[in-house]
Amino acid sequence: MGMPLLDRAGNVDGCNPANQNRAMPNTLDAEASRRSLILRTIYALCLMGATYNHWYAIYHHGLNWDYGGFPKGSSTFWTALAFFDPAAVILLFARPNFGVGLTVCVIVTDVIHNVWIQAHYFPPLLQSLADSPMVIEQIAFMVFVLVSSPFARTMKR
Repeated sequence: MGMPLLDRAGNVDGCNPANQNRAMPNTLDAEASRRSLILRTIYALCLMGATYNHWYAIYHHGLNWDYGGFPKGSSTFWTALAFFDPAAVILLFARPNFGVGLTVCVIVTDVIHNVWIQAHYFPPLLQSLADSPMVIEQIAFMVFVLVSSPFARTMKR
């Protein structure tokens, strides 16, 4: 066995390591795009469920419902989610990075608001959270979105 043949650049048998990985970025781009689409679809399905809940309340109680006696700011916020949630769904596919950003904003503000409502109107907080599975589900969705959102963003071209 002799010495391996080297080309002028010093690569074995004319193989340039930079050329060997040329197909890899396309594969990585495809994997990242697929992962992004899957995550954005999960976000969209969850937001569509929330949209249904908000519009159900509006249909049965009207746009000015006080949600059983809550402050005007809280009821306005909950009603506004009937518009922000579907806007985020649309943007998740029309303008993915904006959609991901809006999804993060919506779920974080919704959880902060709902936990404040639980703490303020239904103390003690931990007991009221234990009695409110919808808020626990929102918190779980928020954690999922915060952890996965960097992977849901699309790559810049």
